[in-house]
Amino acid sequence: MTTWNCFLFLALAWSFIIIALAFEKQDNHLAVVHVINALPNNSDPMTIQCTSPSSDTDLGEHTLYVGGDYQWNVTHKSLHYCAALWDLWFASWHAYQPRRDVSHGTVYWLVKDNGFFLSWDNSSWVRKETWQTE
Repeated sequence: MTTWNCFLFLALAWSFIIIALAFEKQDNHLAVVHVINALPNNSDPMTIQCTSPSSDTDLGEHTLYVGGDYQWNVTHKSLHYCAALWDLWFASWHAYQPRRDVSHGTVYWLVKDNGFFLSWDNSSWVRKETWQTE
């Protein structure tokens, strides 16, 4: 019986650890950020790099083709910003702001030739940033 009790105790302890880790991962997921390339058809792809310096998060550089949707999970309640380069145009914007976005499960950014548009429902858009050039 002692071996059986020891096995049962270890099995229960392992189950509690697995459940605790699952809840911890779930709690760390604050939002999903989407950056959607809606530039004109036949446009060159844009390059995008997103980061959050305060949480030491660098998502690397990505090539986003027309119609593409780059997305990531926000796991830290900190500012995330992105920089984009398209032909001779460049821009930088706050992709995730805790005060603005914390109550929204999804943050959408629609990138068009006239700017960067924010939405939380993927249908109502507000322009927040424009492209710059030298």
